[in-house]
Amino acid sequence: MNRQVNLKDIVNIIDEKIEGLNQQNGMGSLMALAGWANDNVNTVIESNKKIIKELTDLRMKVLEI
Repeated sequence: MNRQVNLKDIVNIIDEKIEGLNQQNGMGSLMALAGWANDNVNTVIESNKKIIKELTDLRMKVLEI
């Protein structure tokens, strides 16, 4: 089966993933403010920031195509 991929769809998928990670980071930050967070939450937030940067770089590369 031959399936064409639309670059706009790829950008939308990347945007959705970035938005999800940003929301997760927001919840982690709220947990930290409430005093419910531990080192694991901070580790996840830092990991998410790295992934968001990589996804943003990938998004820019897709837009250049």
